[in-house]
Amino acid sequence: MSPVRAPKGGRGRSSPEEVPSPRWELGPAKDAVERCLAAWREGDAPHRFWRKDPTLWPAAAAEEVRDRMGWLELPDAMSARLTELSDFAEEVRREGFRHVVVLGMGGSSLAPDVFARTYETPEGYPELFVLDSTHPAAVAALSVRLDLARTLFLVSSKSGTTTEPDAFFRFFFGQLGAVTDRPGRQFVAITDPGTPLETLARDRSFRRVFTAPPDVGGRYSALTVFGLVPAALHGVPIAPLLERALRETKAEAPSIAAVANPGFALGAALGELARAGRDKVTFLADPPFEAFPDWVEQLIAESTGKAGTGIVPVVDEPEAPIESYGADRVFVTFENPSVPDGVRRRGEALARAGQPVLRFSISEPGQLGAEFFRWESAVAMAGAVLGIDPYDQPDVELAKQLAREAMSDPNGPGRPP
Repeated sequence: MSPVRAPKGGRGRSSPEEVPSPRWELGPAKDAVERCLAAWREGDAPHRFWRKDPTLWPAAAAEEVRDRMGWLELPDAMSARLTELSDFAEEVRREGFRHVVVLGMGGSSLAPDVFARTYETPEGYPELFVLDSTHPAAVAALSVRLDLARTLFLVSSKSGTTTEPDAFFRFFFGQLGAVTDRPGRQFVAITDPGTPLETLARDRSFRRVFTAPPDVGGRYSALTVFGLVPAALHGVPIAPLLERALRETKAEAPSIAAVANPGFALGAALGELARAGRDKVTFLADPPFEAFPDWVEQLIAESTGKAGTGIVPVVDEPEAPIESYGADRVFVTFENPSVPDGVRRRGEALARAGQPVLRFSISEPGQLGAEFFRWESAVAMAGAVLGIDPYDQPDVELAKQLAREAMSDPNGPGRPP
């Protein structure tokens, strides 16, 4: 089985020395992936993708596709907000805040968690925490670590109605009310325009409100204010992240053929491998990038797991004997060349055993900007291969509905169901 080198793309791409080409072992799926990319080339898929053409996803409602693909413009749009983000981060740093806490769930919390776990806190900047569990023990454990009077809370919810961030806010707002007469100054809202959270922020005199583009779904929001405000406050260099993302958009530009488009190539591989029965994508990552697969996990699961089909992401799985893996696996490795004896050897051994392996080299955190964009493109196009809508989320909405019903009060005030 010979290795397949993933395409590098076109103009604007960083040199191979800066971002080494991925090396892929696709096995018998190689021919199907090549046919898929050829069909996309013949069907002018790259141009249609950037036009947000819903016919790429026949299972999707046309309006939904157009209303959910604003993430394509994010690298450019957010580059125009760099000064705004850096000025706010400097304001918070100057005031001596020691901690920043993201109060969110799912799409609003996973990218901040990647930044918190990947980047060390620079001297003088607040440490970043992410609270995305309503378990009392988790809330209590975080509470005792905080210097409450010097903590800034980011209430993050796209809809502005998510139950968990609202509960977090009420808990910490009450705690702060006991130590300051201006608790709102230690809260920031991150939400879509016109949501109940934005109204709450005005009513409670929050320090700041950041609004995100409404045409970007939560799991595609890493490069919006949902991801970049916490990152900036944590001292993450935002400019290199967005520069890498901009390079990726050029590598995936409409003029680039599908076969040379990094996002399309990955989407074709994921989709065709899943169609061949290899629908368990298992991630391995070297430090300091272990948190990135957690973000990809939600992107894949919510975008493809529907209509009786999908791709199952596998993250943090204990290492097992290579011979124990079945024919339903595909492995993805994020290999840091500076980590000796890292996941590279494991990936090579899996490939020798006949398992499909998609290997990526990532040596510095700024490359995450490109990876966020690449995987968003890839998962969208994997949805096209599988014939599903990558932008709807029926099970997410069902879970919210069931939660609301479970928390209703059918037995009368004060009597839980």
